[in-house]
Formats: sequence, structure tokens, C-alpha cells
Amino acid sequence: MFIYKFMAGVVETFTGGAEEDTIIFDPHAHRVIEKPTSYLDTMIHLLKASIGAGILCMPDAVRRLGLINGVIAIPAIGFFATYCIQLLIIAQYKICQREKRGYMAYPKSMLFALQSGPPCLRWSAKLVYYFVDIVLVTWQLGICVIYFVFVAENLKQVCDHYNLFEASLRLHLCLILGPLILINLIKDLKMMTPMSTVSNIVTIFGLILVFFYLVEDDVSLPDDAYELKSLVDIPVFIGITLFALEAVGVILALEYNMDCPKKFTGICGLFNLGMIVIMILYTLVGVFGYLKYGNNIKASITLNLPSDQKKAQVAKVLFGIAIFLSFPLQNFVAYAITWRKIKKKISEKRSLFVDYLLRIVLVLIPFAVAVAVPTLGPFISLFGALCLSLLAIVFPGLIDACVWYPTTYGVFKYKLFRDITIILVGMFALISGCYTSIMEIIQDF
Repeated sequence: MFIYKFMAGVVETFTGGAEEDTIIFDPHAHRVIEKPTSYLDTMIHLLKASIGAGILCMPDAVRRLGLINGVIAIPAIGFFATYCIQLLIIAQYKICQREKRGYMAYPKSMLFALQSGPPCLRWSAKLVYYFVDIVLVTWQLGICVIYFVFVAENLKQVCDHYNLFEASLRLHLCLILGPLILINLIKDLKMMTPMSTVSNIVTIFGLILVFFYLVEDDVSLPDDAYELKSLVDIPVFIGITLFALEAVGVILALEYNMDCPKKFTGICGLFNLGMIVIMILYTLVGVFGYLKYGNNIKASITLNLPSDQKKAQVAKVLFGIAIFLSFPLQNFVAYAITWRKIKKKISEKRSLFVDYLLRIVLVLIPFAVAVAVPTLGPFISLFGALCLSLLAIVFPGLIDACVWYPTTYGVFKYKLFRDITIILVGMFALISGCYTSIMEIIQDF
């Protein structure tokens, strides 16, 4: 602790420190949360938000890059994305200090950052503010679309095998709609903790069963196991990995609802510790899944499991339950953003009715998209490239660059060059990932 305080003093000496009222005001102390989550609650939610359908896509990602490249690239992308989110949270804290607010949502942080940033960007503040809201809602509903398809596909495989109910994938989507609407009516994150706990336990058992299949036979590597399949696969790999690793909206919601948010960030903070666990699991599943099934790996590894063995069917059911229970957590962010926009425009009498109606509508929208296009693989990389390249990389870099404008970029303006690099990397992932994913969707159709 002493060394941190000493280094903070050194930094303030060289940078000129901050204004006295800025130092005194602590945004965390001015947050008003009705039902804050504990450290353990937050860690459970973080693991559940990130260890979902995405982890089952990692063997397909490794297939595209090859074993060695995949083992290096998954932690590298995870570290880079985690670093960008850390920058975002720190920048949000800095903005709250300046504006003397307890908390500021992601879109509002972008608004204030651009308004105080370089003059050439200030005209776009309001426009980008609404754009961030749109991307956030699109991303969270996009995850819900993928969750719909994932649960329905695994349910269909099990039902078809046991001749329980032979029907199309779209009919299975209709069957799970009602239960998903019911559990989506849960009000807050604190009440979702039991579901996340059960979901994490079920996921662990599901992963154990999957690993049983991954290690039971001798490994036979394809001839091109260590090779990059094509340059086109690089942006698709980035899109899949970003989708799997990051749940930006949920992460920010968890930091906001935590009873001690100071423990969320930092080198040994909750977020970093959780992401280390997540990256290790993702790398293991990606490598062993590819070693087992090679170039025959499907968009989700559960779809490769043998349909004539009970353990495989149990694994599919377990993951289906886990993703089913994770749905409200992912949908919560889209609900929170939308509800914040409309609740001031409705009367007190109609508030409860509109609240529940909104929750139902936000389930029906991803359901409609899933029924229209029940394709899992290409949409995972598309949503990852489209939304997370912006939310997890480009926007944090832009906010951070504006927050330190014009005189606090550090020695040789290293913060400015860092943020420009982050923005450029994010734009590359966005453009290339969207293009290649759309091409794959067109090929599938």
C-alpha cells in the first residue's frame, strides 16, 4: 500500500496534481444503490456473463488460426480488451469527479468526454451519445438472439435423439419463448444471483462432461493444425473471441451495482482476476476442442458431441440450462438503457405496466430475429466484430483521449498515441470482421 501511495505522489509531482475539489470528491461515495451486490455476487455474475455460449465457440476460433497462433492470440486479445475496459472505467470515474456525480452511464460518459475534448469532435457529442446507446442495446439483444438459437439447437438435438418431439428449429424456439419471458421479469441483479450461481454450477458440470470427450481418445492432428487457414480467418477469429470474452454492458452494470466498486479495477482487482480465469478456460476449451474434432469442429462444440451417448446428451442439456438461466442477465442491460429513456415520460400509474411490457418486448425482439435467421456461427463473429469492436475498443480509446485533453497526456503525449493506436486497432477489427462475417452469412444462405 505504501508503494502505491508513494508512486501516486510522484505522479502528482510531475503532472501538477489535480484541483483540490476534484481530489475531495469521490464518485463512489455518492452512488445510491438500493440493493448493491457483494464481491462474491459480482464475481459470480462476471463469470456467468463471460462463460456462456462463447466458450463453446473457441475450438472453431482456434481452427481458423491454428494451434500455436490460437494459444497466443486468445490471451493477447483478452488482455487487450480487458485493458481497454479498464481505461473506460477509469475515464468514467474521472468524468464523474469533474461533474461531481456519483455515476455516469456509458453514453453519458461519451457525451461529456466529447464536449470537453478536442474542438473538432465537440459537434458530434450528442450524435455519438445516441449512437452508443443504440450499439449497446443492439449488442445485448444480439447476445440474446444467439442464446435463443443455442438453447433451441441443443434442445432439438436431444429431443430428436430420444424421439420426444421431432420438430423444426423454429418450433423449438417457440417452445422456449414463454419460459424466457417469465424469468426475464426478474427485477434486479441482486435477485439474479441465485440463478447465476446455479448457472455457474451447471456450466462447470457441463464443461467436465465436454472435457471427458475431448481427452478420452488419442489425438490425431490434421496436417494443417499449426497453420493459419487464410488471412480472411483473422478478423473472424477476432470477432468470435471478442464475442466470447467481453460482455461490456454487463461489466459496467456490475461495477456500478457493486457495494465496493474500488475493488473492481486495479492490477489485482476483481475484473482482472475474473478475466484471467476466463482466458485460461477459453484457451483450454479452444485447444482441446480443436485437437479432438480438428477441421470438423462446428460453431458450438456441443453440436459435435455424439448423439447416441447419454453423457453427451446430458452435457447438451446442462449447457442449454446454463445459457437459459444467463438470458436475463444479458437482457438486463438493454432493459436498463431503454427504461431509463422512457420512465420519465410516463405517469406513475402506468409505470408498472410499461415496465413489464418493456421486459416482454425485449424478449420478443431477439426471438423474432432468431426465428427469421436461426444461424449460429456467422452471427457470433458478426455481433462480436460489429458491436464489441466499438464498445470494448474504439469508444474506450476515444473517451480516454478526450478525458486527458489537452494538457494531461503525460510524457511525450504517450496517452494520446496509446488511444489513437487503440482506436485504429478497433476500426480494423470492426471493418474487416463485419465484411468477412457477412460474406460467410451470404455463403451459408
